[in-house]
Amino acid sequence: MKILGLCCGRKMGNSEILVKEALMGAEEVGADVELVRLMDLDLKPCTGCSACVNDVFEKGGSGECTIKDDLKFIEKKIMECDGLIVGSPIYEKSPTGYLKILSDRMSTSFDMSFKMKAKKIREEKGITGGIDSKEVESKPRVASLFAVGGKNLSELALPMMQLFVMPMQMTVVDQYLFNLNSLPSGAVTLIKEPLERARMSGKHVAETLMKPIEEASYMGEVGICPICHAKLLEMTNSLSTAKCAVCGANGHLKVDGDQVIFEVNEEFIEDLINNSTMQLNMSEIPANLEKYKSYLKYSKPIPNNIVHMNGYSF
Repeated sequence: MKILGLCCGRKMGNSEILVKEALMGAEEVGADVELVRLMDLDLKPCTGCSACVNDVFEKGGSGECTIKDDLKFIEKKIMECDGLIVGSPIYEKSPTGYLKILSDRMSTSFDMSFKMKAKKIREEKGITGGIDSKEVESKPRVASLFAVGGKNLSELALPMMQLFVMPMQMTVVDQYLFNLNSLPSGAVTLIKEPLERARMSGKHVAETLMKPIEEASYMGEVGICPICHAKLLEMTNSLSTAKCAVCGANGHLKVDGDQVIFEVNEEFIEDLINNSTMQLNMSEIPANLEKYKSYLKYSKPIPNNIVHMNGYSF
């Protein structure tokens, strides 16, 4: 049983301390633990080149990213773990940009629905090799999510962290928002409650892995969505239509006294792979792009080694 701690904040910051406390709790139950800091890695932003998507849908491939950096390192660590504990400080109402970069880069290669699609394409085309069948089968894995920030405007943090683990089909057994009012690094060690809560979460992750995944229980704050426990709903002007903004579950709202209940439609099936797409003539794209290539020059900062004198640059 291997549990990976993924810290998205600064070294020895409050979020890292809580992740370490959770890993200590997991160790008490007998787990092997490991810690990775995203700030230690060279992770470049996704360029939107679609090479990963094309690899899956045209060749039944693994969706490997063409950018050369430390992505393979962290992919391997996450693929090998049984449990994942993610901790991030809240910067501007949401988790750090490091986590969003990782989420964007892993979206295709780690999306289990994409892996199943690739497997089907290989079988249809008689392609051998590629992803091992064991990689395609999603082993039961669980996750715990921590967000650390102030009391105000922090509602987007946990939902965005949910979006990171959702494509990997990890079962979130805990998520917690620690409101520390932007205390300095290390100050969390002075507060008993968050340390105990984090250690309890680590134990819960390890203990859950010792049981059948069907027996996994959720110990975090209960939200309005019964599937992912999020509190964010996309609303219309009718109670008969609502959609979870995180997991996409659709259903309707019901009011029972002063309580609002979100009931998910029984026929709800979220399958992005089978969504219909427009039929377009792709061969026309190069000609259509010509008028945009020469339109405007990009504004860029002037290099520091260039000297400006009398209107001339040297």
